[in-house]
Amino acid sequence: MQFQNIVFPVDFSDRSRAAAPFVHSIARRYDAAVHLIHVIQSTPPMSFDVGSAYSEAFDFAPASAAANAALLEFAAEQFPHIETRCAMLDAEPAKAILNYTADNEGDLIAMPTHGYGLFRRTLLGSVTSQVLRDSPVPVWTDAHCCEPFHRAHPQPRTIVAAVQRADDDDRTFRIALDIARDAGALVVTLQVSEFARIAASAASGGLMVEDNDDNDESIEAMVRRAAVTNRADLVVVAKGPAHAGFLDRIRSHAYAVICESPCPVLSV
Repeated sequence: MQFQNIVFPVDFSDRSRAAAPFVHSIARRYDAAVHLIHVIQSTPPMSFDVGSAYSEAFDFAPASAAANAALLEFAAEQFPHIETRCAMLDAEPAKAILNYTADNEGDLIAMPTHGYGLFRRTLLGSVTSQVLRDSPVPVWTDAHCCEPFHRAHPQPRTIVAAVQRADDDDRTFRIALDIARDAGALVVTLQVSEFARIAASAASGGLMVEDNDDNDESIEAMVRRAAVTNRADLVVVAKGPAHAGFLDRIRSHAYAVICESPCPVLSV
C-alpha cells in the first residue's frame, strides 16, 4: 500500500485541526502530497414572498478569496515540509470531493467527521456517508478526534484489522499488514473462524489473533472492544454495499464501526 496523493477536505473546524496531525503523519511516512480542498456552494439562497420565491445574488469571488487565504494559512501551519496543494471547489460537497479525487489521482481521502449523541449514525453526516459509499479509494475517518477519550497516536503503534471470511477481507488484512510494516506497528486481527488460519499463515512480524464468532455481539461493539483492549491507534475495515448474512456484517455496519471506534478508521 502506497499513498501518493491524499485529499483532505477542510472546513476550518476544530475537527479539521485535530485530524491534521494524522494526515501529516501519513503524508510524511509515504512522502505523499496533501491536497487541501474547501468546498463553497454558490447556489443562490432563496428569499420568499407571498406565494413566490426569489433567488438572492451570491458573490462567490470574495468568499472564495477569503477561504483560499485561510486554506493557505492552514497549509503553512499544519503541514510544514509537506508538499501541499490548495483548491477551492464550487459544487455539491460529496460530488466535489469525489470528482477532485478522480481528477487528481487521489489514492486516499481523509475526512474528520462527528459521532456525538444518541443518534450517532445519523450524525455521521450525509457528505461523509456518500463519500464512503461511492469512493473507489480508501477513506480515512475519525469520529472522535476532538474528544477527551481519543488517545490514538498519529504514528500507529497498534492496528486492528476487522476481517471476516470473504475475499475482500483477505485484501483488508493485507493492507493493514502493509501499513503496519511501514509504521512499525503491531497488527491485531478481529475475525471469525476460518479466516484466522489465513491471517496467521500470511503474517510476518508481530500479529495477534482475536477469534470472534459471537453472533450476539454487534460488529461495531466487537471492533470497539478490540480497539479499547489493545489501545489501537487505527482500525482497518472493508467498505462497500450492505449484504445479507453474518459474514458481510462489517460492510453493512461500516458507518456504525466508524461512529463507535475510539480511534481513526481506514475503510478500504
